[in-house]
Parts: sequence; C-alpha cells; structure tokens
Amino acid sequence: MAGAQLVFSDVAMRFPNGTVALDDVNLSIRPGEFVALLGPSGCGKSTLLRLASGLDVATSGHTETDTDRIGYVFQDATLLPWLNVERNVALFGELDHLPQAGVSRRVEHALDLVGLTRFAKHLPHQLSGGMRMRASLARSLVNNPALFLFDEPFGALDEFTREKLNDDVRALWRDEGFTGVFVTHSIAEAVYMATRVIVMGAAPGRIIGEYAVPFGDERDEHTRYSPEFAELSAEISDLLKAAMV
Repeated sequence: MAGAQLVFSDVAMRFPNGTVALDDVNLSIRPGEFVALLGPSGCGKSTLLRLASGLDVATSGHTETDTDRIGYVFQDATLLPWLNVERNVALFGELDHLPQAGVSRRVEHALDLVGLTRFAKHLPHQLSGGMRMRASLARSLVNNPALFLFDEPFGALDEFTREKLNDDVRALWRDEGFTGVFVTHSIAEAVYMATRVIVMGAAPGRIIGEYAVPFGDERDEHTRYSPEFAELSAEISDLLKAAMV
C-alpha cells in the first residue's frame, strides 16, 4: 500500500447468481492520479468502484484505500426531488454530522466551484441534465474527498454538455487535488480525462491494457483533434476490438 491511495490485489467478484464480474484484478492508483477505467458493458468497471467505496466486498482478494474521505458520483444525479439544490448539496455533510456552520460554508464553496450559485434555490426538476450532474458533483465536494469515484456520470448527456463537464471535472481535479477514478465506455473521454487509462476486457472483468496519457494537465478542444490523441485512441480501440473477437 506504500505510496498508493487505492489498491486492488488479486480481486475477484462472483455474485450470488453465479455471475463472475471480476477475475484476478491487480491495480494500484497513486495519490493525485486521474485514472479512467474503460471497457465494454458488463466488464466490472462499476463493480470496482463499489469495492473501492466499501459498498461491496470482493469474493476473494482485497481492496485497500488510505482514506475514508471518498466522493462518489453515480450515472444518475440521484438528487432528492423535494429538496432544492442547496439542500441536496448539503445532504452528505449533514449525514456525516458536520457542524451546520461548516456545512453551509462548504455548500457555498462547492456551488461556486461547479457554477451553480445562482441556482441554489431551484428544485432538481427546474435544472437541465448537466446542471443536475453539477449538483451531484457539488454534493460530494462538500466532504472534501481525497478519492473521487465517477461511475460514467455523463453518459446520458449530449456531446457539448459532456465535453464541458469533462473540462470542469479536470479543473476541479487540478484545483482540489483529489485522486480520481472515472468509469466510461468512451475511448475519447477516457483519453481526454485521464492521466492513465486502464482497459478492461469483457466479462469476467480483467485488465488487458494500461496506457499513460502524454498530454499534460492543460487540455482543450485542440487536444481532442491532435494526431497524438487520434493515434492513442486508435491503439486502445484496436486492443478492445481484438479482445472481443
């Protein structure tokens, strides 16, 4: 565990119905990394996040984290419809029994970080899909996570909104200093977001490839259309296609 924030050691996961979701997964993630987990549906990406968060326990092997400050953003924003944005964002801090004054300050800061200050009193149904995901991000930011888990949070959004939120999450990662683990089905999103891309094969989930992303911390729309971006994306695509033959 030395020098790592999250470690999966010989992890396997078999569900009660006999489905083997993961098999012999070994992965170490260092503090400050932003790692994308990329692979086809059913390969165990989301299961790895659940193991990392403690929501599930591996059938064999073990998962270790060096922090209990874990943020988790799901595929759906999971906002409570009867609470306004401000109250939804405060929820995790209140559940952790943080002092009210401290929660209020953190909520104000988190809403500012995600650009929702003007919408603090709006109900979820009054927000766009992208704004609801911003509120979900802010809710986890209130607890100042050291490890932030993202379970394909932007998959249902249009391309423009998705790319804007990709930039926003990367900015939060740079500014807040958390370690990020980001699940996606999109090769382009994985390459754009991550410092390292972990490629998983079809079920039972296992790691079939690992790529360091060479573009540095500052990325923009030009990164997405560079020859180097296309070359790395094509290499990953070829690996995934070969694994599914």
